[in-house]
Amino acid sequence: MAAYHNSGLWKLSGVPMMILPAQHGRGPAYALVGSLNGVHVFGESHGVTLCSTRTQNATITWKTYQDSVRLVLIRGSECVGDSSDGILLDLVFSSLVLLLGLDTLTTATNIERLKRDIRPSFPLLDELLARAIGCDDHPGFSHLTGCAECLVAPEHNGLQVDVEKFAEGGDSTYSCLMLGGAVVCGTKNFWSLSNTELVLLTLLVNTNIATTARDLPIYLPNKSPNVPFRMLVVRLTGHVSVVTLCGPTPTLAEMIRAATSFWAPSYQTLEALTTLLPWNITPNILSQLDHSVIGLLLVNYDVKRSVSCVHLSEDNHRSRSIGVTKKMSALRSAYRTLLGPLMQPPAMPPEDVPVLQFHHNHIPLETYVSTELYKIYLIQSSPYQLLVLFPAALPVHIARQVSHRTLSLFTKGKVPKL
Repeated sequence: MAAYHNSGLWKLSGVPMMILPAQHGRGPAYALVGSLNGVHVFGESHGVTLCSTRTQNATITWKTYQDSVRLVLIRGSECVGDSSDGILLDLVFSSLVLLLGLDTLTTATNIERLKRDIRPSFPLLDELLARAIGCDDHPGFSHLTGCAECLVAPEHNGLQVDVEKFAEGGDSTYSCLMLGGAVVCGTKNFWSLSNTELVLLTLLVNTNIATTARDLPIYLPNKSPNVPFRMLVVRLTGHVSVVTLCGPTPTLAEMIRAATSFWAPSYQTLEALTTLLPWNITPNILSQLDHSVIGLLLVNYDVKRSVSCVHLSEDNHRSRSIGVTKKMSALRSAYRTLLGPLMQPPAMPPEDVPVLQFHHNHIPLETYVSTELYKIYLIQSSPYQLLVLFPAALPVHIARQVSHRTLSLFTKGKVPKL
């Protein structure tokens, strides 16, 4: 797959503020960047809004926000553009709002200062671009699904009560426990945040996991784009952190002391969460998965959560012919080309991208993809969407039966629900 580039952030005066290549490669030439902006401006002057185009060597997507900022995405022509390109640009713009605030981004008059202010957002933008091109060390699906990546933990109910109490003690209603880049549990108000906010907050936490504590001002792109919150992140164990959104108080030092005291009795429980990695699901569910399943992605759009598992072959001696990277790429490709535009609109559909419409009696509920390397069976059972990855040799009718059993395993009975 060719590299993606966020090849420009402009004020509508035509001043380029940022050129960010993917994977730290070389960005497009300055003259090309100016020409791409000029093409869009030329179209607007003639009453035409240019959304995207394809050349012999690249796919290009334009999008303007708040009548003041324009983003252009360039990627190699090896990949056919789709609605996920528009979603990616939406996330890029929201990332800038998250760290700068909407007013600062759209009304600044000192362009050079704004260029400097944008730089702290580069790690988050790099994470989005790396996921978009499928980098091996940037796993995950939240940039496509619009739902926070989660773990299904056996101690979920007890931890849920604890995180609610901890947030209340910190004079906040927005808090969650995270293991790496995945949410273990969160307060009710945390899950009331928009899809975009949930995706970006979890990615932002994951862009700097080396520090033991952080106090970072952020703007919620949908809830509070101009009045900042403070995002306090305190590491509780080697891999588990508690994230809290709050106002002027408490201080970071006070939060560290409070977190240390509150979570100390639960240290063994928190440390045991690492045994869920890299599968992201409880041992009980893992042991019940059919051995033909070599990967899966489950999304619950009602609660804005998803869980993925692509390391099954390493644990249960399933098919070893497909590596983790290829499994991730296969599931991403199936979601991007089928689930997003065909079966149900994604959680963050770009406004200017048409979605296929079907008569209410002919809404697609199941489909599959078959290649030389794998099969993927897809099920739409509102509010769930499930993608299950199988070896290529497995017959389709068997894949269908196993996929339905897999969905029931996650959604029926007394198992922790997603």
